[in-house]
Amino acid sequence: MMNRRAFLGSVGVASTTALSGCTVFGQNSGATGPVQLAYDAAPPHFQAVVMDREGWFEAMDADFETEEANCNSIVQLLTTGKADIGMIGVVPALVVADSDAEASVVSASSKNGFVVLTAESVADRFEADSGGFDAVDGRRFTLGTYPKGSVSDITARYWISNEREASLEDVDLVHLGGPGAARQALLAGEVDGAVIPEPTPTLIEERTDAPYQRVARVEQFIPGEPAGVTVVRDSFAEKRPDALEAFIDRHASATQFIHDNPDQAATYMSDVYGGESALDASTARAALDSPATQYTTDPHEITSGAEVLAEYAHRLGKTDSRLTADELFDTSYYDRAVGDQ
Repeated sequence: MMNRRAFLGSVGVASTTALSGCTVFGQNSGATGPVQLAYDAAPPHFQAVVMDREGWFEAMDADFETEEANCNSIVQLLTTGKADIGMIGVVPALVVADSDAEASVVSASSKNGFVVLTAESVADRFEADSGGFDAVDGRRFTLGTYPKGSVSDITARYWISNEREASLEDVDLVHLGGPGAARQALLAGEVDGAVIPEPTPTLIEERTDAPYQRVARVEQFIPGEPAGVTVVRDSFAEKRPDALEAFIDRHASATQFIHDNPDQAATYMSDVYGGESALDASTARAALDSPATQYTTDPHEITSGAEVLAEYAHRLGKTDSRLTADELFDTSYYDRAVGDQ
């Protein structure tokens, strides 16, 4: 894939205002100095947690400064030149790529993570190939998603319109704040179903007897849909390709670690999710075994799915332009660092 620099002309430098709620890195490293990596310590970007817990950042030849932050803060760190590399969700990555900052997705972190969970009372509606959204008790079918324009929301819209061949007007999309809110809405019967990623479906199944059923996985209708990705500022990648490729190689090792050491990985996941009371290690282990948990470093596996998300992100006003895979991805660093290993 070509770097998006081949498609977009040079633009003005973004402002460098300070960020609220996030420790700001020092001046951008340029050709020397520490590599500034910001990551969201959430399941879609779990390789960062593994690399941190295993001490791999310290073991790399280049000096890495790492910052844990939420995706919105990382977007600002990248667009203001305060971070070189960001491990974030794919929609935030689209926002960065569509901004004045020239940046590219250089690796995947996870894919095919979303599940459609519905109440058992309506689950049999989705055994047919289409429809299923008839009124429930005289009201519109309610489907919970994360905020408008999120991967959850886009996945729900695509599933309703393209996979189920139904009208969005027949469904009340309820935009929830995140995993906790989605879980509460399901357990309280406030929605008929939800489009949510692991480990929330497993958490509901393992810890409650709530009558919910998995009726679809995103892999069945948007194969290769990305969840977490790695975004790199193009200027950093051009000045320090060796450091970037070394990072991608370690990222691939972290992916393999998750596959080879699921018990240890589950312990790490439990820790970052809030400990045993929020997500115990055995439930995290079950979530890692779910077909909807797919960790990968290979960006080639998510290009087609990313284009679907990019189209909807543009429609929903998250980006000004509709980015193509060639504009979004630069796979050359992965190909050199990992290739056919």
